Amino acid sequence: MIDTHCHLLPGLDDGPATITEAIQLARMMLADGVSVALCTPHYSRQFQTRHADALAQHEVLRGELAAEGIALETAVAAEVSPAYAVSAPLEELELRSVGGRFVVVEVLPDSPEAVFPTVAERLGARGLVPVFAHPERSRAVHREPSAVDGARRDGALVQVLAPSLLGRWGSEVAATTLTLLDTGRADLLASDAHGVKRRRIHLAEAASLLERRFGRGLVEDLTERAPRALLAGTRLHTSPP
Repeated sequence: MIDTHCHLLPGLDDGPATITEAIQLARMMLADGVSVALCTPHYSRQFQTRHADALAQHEVLRGELAAEGIALETAVAAEVSPAYAVSAPLEELELRSVGGRFVVVEVLPDSPEAVFPTVAERLGARGLVPVFAHPERSRAVHREPSAVDGARRDGALVQVLAPSLLGRWGSEVAATTLTLLDTGRADLLASDAHGVKRRRIHLAEAASLLERRFGRGLVEDLTERAPRALLAGTRLHTSPP
């Protein structure tokens, strides 16, 4: 599987504090069936991560993974806060994009419905496409899952999380995650893994649940085919709900 959202790089945000912890998390990811991990350190008011620092930490991580014989492929982008998605210089957002095209944008519990069209329009002016991370946590999406529809029609992607589906964020978040999947509004499944003891991976367990409910084809779409296109910067054709 390809994990398109995790906090594997050490010492940058609320992910692993040390390279030792990052290596432990990398081992756990491999054991959970992850072969490629997109590292998405926070870019927000709380964690104003410089992209140069993320790249430097990625180089350190790559060296340690090679030394330990850990065959996990990695790439670097960012998880951009909704505030930064609408205010940071577009060149800074492009710098942190995936494949020069896709920007992972954090959706918060209090993010309003307007965040989806507003971010999509602003990024679109630069030729960028938002990947809305964990919209299932938004109370606005709890009330109305169609809140994401307009942005998806314009090419935006919806990324739901394995722990959300499994109820790690509560029953309402789990129900909304399932609704987004049931109605064809989810394009990617990711882990948002932060460490070895908290906010872990859960991708294998979530994939097993999805396979029983929807079949293997959807699991491959969410964890292999769509993520591969994302990393290549290739436009994905999202289906209407």
